[in-house]
Amino acid sequence: MSTVIALVPLGIEDNRNSGALARVRGATLLTHTVLGIVRSGCVDRVVVAGPQATRAEYADAVAAAGDRRIVLVPGGGDRIESARKALLAAAPAAHDIVLVHEPARPFTPEANIRAVVDAVRSGAPAVVPVEPVTDTVKVVDSRGEVLRTSDRENLRRAQSPRGFTAAFLRTVDLADALSLAGVRARAVPGHPNGLRVHTPFERTVAEALLEERE
Repeated sequence: MSTVIALVPLGIEDNRNSGALARVRGATLLTHTVLGIVRSGCVDRVVVAGPQATRAEYADAVAAAGDRRIVLVPGGGDRIESARKALLAAAPAAHDIVLVHEPARPFTPEANIRAVVDAVRSGAPAVVPVEPVTDTVKVVDSRGEVLRTSDRENLRRAQSPRGFTAAFLRTVDLADALSLAGVRARAVPGHPNGLRVHTPFERTVAEALLEERE
């Protein structure tokens, strides 16, 4: 059976109270993120990487999760560089599965994480959870004038984690893989709870989600 390694890359945008170190119900978003990953029951190791300037705070957030499968390694200034360093530190074998999870999506349902892993195991080299776009999408020009309404039938919001075979990641640039630029990826159903949590309003929504879950 292949090993499943989850990478959680952090950048300067995740520092302090506006990012992964912001707190919801007494715990940082980073702590919620890594706890959700290990509780999925399908991940063998979690590698967190972030800027050195806030290493001590990240270390506290990781320690609060209380799981030895979670390790913290030196990262870079942005998430892409941190993801590269986390991947290097993880050193996956070719047949292993690599998940890259955004710390800004701390309440992704555990079932969604398992669905991504299952899709990779079934043969997809790249997988992404998605949600349908329900809002009306307008295309505007540089002056802000509406040009047309975009057909949302085939539009989807990409969520996290992105899943890959380690062998596939060796053949592409990691930044292209994460942005799905020129990469054919299998879509699996996402979930509203996989929302990005960044603004005060989104943290209020997250508080409500946790209260409902409890």
